[in-house]
Amino acid sequence: MDLSPFKRDIDELINEFAEGESTALADMKRVWISRKFSYIYEASPSTNLAFFMQSLYAHSIGYMIGNASLSHRLGGLYCLYCLYETQPFKPPFRIYLSIGELKKLTNLVVDAKGKGLKVVSPLIRIMLEKNMFLFGSVEINEGSVTETVNQLTELQNARIQAAYKKLLANTRMEHFLHMDLASLCATRLNPRGPEVNGQGMEVDLNVVQKMSTEYAEAKKLAIEES
Repeated sequence: MDLSPFKRDIDELINEFAEGESTALADMKRVWISRKFSYIYEASPSTNLAFFMQSLYAHSIGYMIGNASLSHRLGGLYCLYCLYETQPFKPPFRIYLSIGELKKLTNLVVDAKGKGLKVVSPLIRIMLEKNMFLFGSVEINEGSVTETVNQLTELQNARIQAAYKKLLANTRMEHFLHMDLASLCATRLNPRGPEVNGQGMEVDLNVVQKMSTEYAEAKKLAIEES
């Protein structure tokens, strides 16, 4: 998958933002809108969307933690935020960020405060509160996006399977979820009960109600214990 055109678009967006040494999020939004940049998703692939989004994120993060001017670094941060907020995918793809990148992001916050920029810290706080980030230990570079996304997918699947097994294996919940209620249902449908020696066995409907109530309580207790 050739993503170079998308990366060039990001380059041009951030460079235009940094031309006048802009530092405000409002300026990035102005440039974003003037370039109709949200149309970047119109040409997104039909498959490998995780790879696509993480590649865009990684390219923006490269600016954000780089050694260029403060305007370029802020442009990377603002672009990252806008890419997340404007993506059409539901649920949205979260931004993979390594611990090393997180430390460099902290440095950006410190530098912005030193310049008297008050928007950066609240923006980071909003991104954290909205759970935009997916933190990991390995940095994504140009040659490892596919591998890292695959590893993240495998890790997520493994965690889901482990949680499923832990929930159902050898628990009271499993027992109650698989209890055979056929006899109880049959009793409800046939109040006279099964035939015994040709005689209809009378079943008190109050007993049936009691059985149903006890089952519901037992199942609730099993779920809470699990």
